[in-house]
Amino acid sequence: MKSHSRVVIIGGGAMGAGLLYHLALEGWTDAVLVEKGELTSGSTWHAAGQCPQFVGSLSIAHINNYGTELYPKLEALTGVSATWHGCGGIRLALTDEEVNWFKYVHGLSKLVGYEMHLIGPEEIRQHHPFIETFGVKMGAMTVTDGHVDPSGVTNAMAKGARDLGAEIYRRTRVTETRRLPSGEWEVVTDKGTIICEHLVNAAGSYADIVGGWVGLKVPISNMLHHYIVTDPLPEIASLSKELPVVRDPYVNGYLRQEQQGLLIGLYEREGATDCFKDGISWDFESELLPPELDRLMPWLERAAERLPLFGQAGIRRIVPGAITHTPDGNLLLGPAPGLRNYWMACGASFGICQAAGAGKYLAQWMVHGAADINMAAVDPRRYGNWASGGYCLAKATDDYQNMYQLVVPGEYRLDGRPKRTSALYDLLKARGAQYMDVAGWERPRWFDKTGEGERPSYRHNNSFAPVREEAMAVRQRVGVMDMSSFSKFEVVGPDAEGMLNRLLANRMPRKVGGIVLTQWLTESGRIEGELTVCRLREDRFYLLSAAAAQFRDFDMLSQGRLPHENAEVRDVTEALGVLVLAGPRSRDVLAKLTDADLGNNAFRWLTGKEIAVAGVPARALRVNYVGELGWELHVPAERLVEVYEALLEAGRAYGIADFGAYAMNSLRLEKAYRGWGSEMTNEVNLIEADMERFVALDKPDFVGKAATLNAKQQGPRISLVYMSLSEGDAEAQGNEPIYADATLVGVTTSGGHGYAVGRSLAFGYVKPELAKPGTALEVEILGERRKALVEAQPLYDPENLRLRS
Repeated sequence: MKSHSRVVIIGGGAMGAGLLYHLALEGWTDAVLVEKGELTSGSTWHAAGQCPQFVGSLSIAHINNYGTELYPKLEALTGVSATWHGCGGIRLALTDEEVNWFKYVHGLSKLVGYEMHLIGPEEIRQHHPFIETFGVKMGAMTVTDGHVDPSGVTNAMAKGARDLGAEIYRRTRVTETRRLPSGEWEVVTDKGTIICEHLVNAAGSYADIVGGWVGLKVPISNMLHHYIVTDPLPEIASLSKELPVVRDPYVNGYLRQEQQGLLIGLYEREGATDCFKDGISWDFESELLPPELDRLMPWLERAAERLPLFGQAGIRRIVPGAITHTPDGNLLLGPAPGLRNYWMACGASFGICQAAGAGKYLAQWMVHGAADINMAAVDPRRYGNWASGGYCLAKATDDYQNMYQLVVPGEYRLDGRPKRTSALYDLLKARGAQYMDVAGWERPRWFDKTGEGERPSYRHNNSFAPVREEAMAVRQRVGVMDMSSFSKFEVVGPDAEGMLNRLLANRMPRKVGGIVLTQWLTESGRIEGELTVCRLREDRFYLLSAAAAQFRDFDMLSQGRLPHENAEVRDVTEALGVLVLAGPRSRDVLAKLTDADLGNNAFRWLTGKEIAVAGVPARALRVNYVGELGWELHVPAERLVEVYEALLEAGRAYGIADFGAYAMNSLRLEKAYRGWGSEMTNEVNLIEADMERFVALDKPDFVGKAATLNAKQQGPRISLVYMSLSEGDAEAQGNEPIYADATLVGVTTSGGHGYAVGRSLAFGYVKPELAKPGTALEVEILGERRKALVEAQPLYDPENLRLRS
């Protein structure tokens, strides 16, 4: 065993082997994979090997699609066959909303580049003559889907990695990992110790145990999943072409051909259970768990209704095994929170399908500092310790039980909730708040005065008119919103300014009370995140970012501080609540509750002050995301209710109204405000995002400066456009295709309805030559091509007169 390596990967399943192979392809051949048993031990060996492409996330679709492209080539590349079955797949839609979803995913498939067709029941039967199509409205046929031998895929990628110079140690159990004073990692095994620069947790079902060695609480649950393989059937044996895999929400599972028989995989909708309640043994390898068939019976009966051949077949074997699930169903792929150069490659419920793509994009991130796709959806730092335990189990169980059930826009399942709440949670709920969960936080999305609740839909629903009222209250009078879910930090010390100027793209405010908007950049100039920074005192800066960025941004601040810099980073997210008070009458309301001078000369736009509001100390920042006169009021969390109730009372005469995230999205779109995670991602730089005004290129060196200067000189690869669309009964959600003269030329990033301007609005990226204002484009929304016009400026208050009033 070697004593030093650049990278050590713990875990020899498909995920670990996929990463080792792609690190070697990227040139990092000084890499070691350590596996306690044989390769594929754990969850890989017993997996069904499904490789679906149909998925509603663009990033996950890229990950899945890469596997279907690589696996058929592995034998030629490595000499080891992956036994690829390119049989295609058909997913069934049983409701109108599922049909809407299919149309959305069909548009997404064009962006990714895989072949998909929307077909009717009769055509479904042409491709799969044994399927009964009762209740089916539409099928989504993905032509290049398939399934694969999990052991073959894993061993092929392992062979490819070894051929390139990487090493694999089998029958070697890691017993401990330790951070050394040098910053390196010590990996202790039963056969020796390896020192490495980068450590990767790809330990599958053991990922939480391995993470626990260094204090990580890994949010995974090992769910018990069954699939059943039948005896051979003469009808299947006589086929000249393999049947496509069918995925059916009625069965809540998948039905496919397995050699001359059938394979049925079920996700029971009730009674699902996590494995290893009493802990998992280190000796657990290529074993199965005891079957628990009683709760599967209703779904087995449904499988026999959908595929009558199954009801006629004898059972050859039952395969009950563990599959890891995270709270949101997405894998954990990227840096672990709180640890430098500790990476996660685990939590995959589709590990065979995603192993190649996960390996490719994580290898890019590790080697180059950024991946080619937006990694926010899989970044492990979207979770903190709050996500472990009962919350994780409840959410993971829900994800498992609803594997083939659509989550419609506006649907927020209640499992595990509420987890993180502000002091206003119960009060606002009583006032009709319909909550969404964001990074575990409960955030009002709109206020329902009828008590009916939201009727989720891809198209305009019963929230449309009430949200218009909320948005117009902000535009015409005054509104208040609970935004306590903001991530909040303080950087304090004599070197705080220099540290932040080095880490962030914009120049930090020079004057006390100054506010700037700034971005994190990678060394390659890509956008990592966004912060609002207020200078509270000479040596104290207050920073705000998205709720989902809390642990990532804290890491970037604390890990970005150099040893000689005298600056302390504090996470004050839980300590402070936030109320957004905005609208033309907001000054009138706030003036009733403070002695501070709120006039334009004394309290200008983009400044902040520490004042008292209703007798409560507050950090009042004259900035907001809605484009109106207004303040963010940051107050002690335990006194949030006092301030909110005082604002309601003071605002009663001015028609103050609650508003939520839906209205905020409408308001920010009218102002053409970009969003992190949509318009600003690790896929683009500031020049491409039309954000050059937020970078101080005349500053001394800062992270990403050289790359940004080069991007400015070279010109953008793609350009962000702000568009108004012809009216329809649905809005752009993001990731819809953009066309020019019937040619695919770009992708939307977000959208919504602008109530004050009476227009459907969207952002998107297109070829630079198409970004000129006045350019006519088309956006495909739920299968309909809608006319779009590139706008030169925000449709609402382009000169910012309202903000400055």
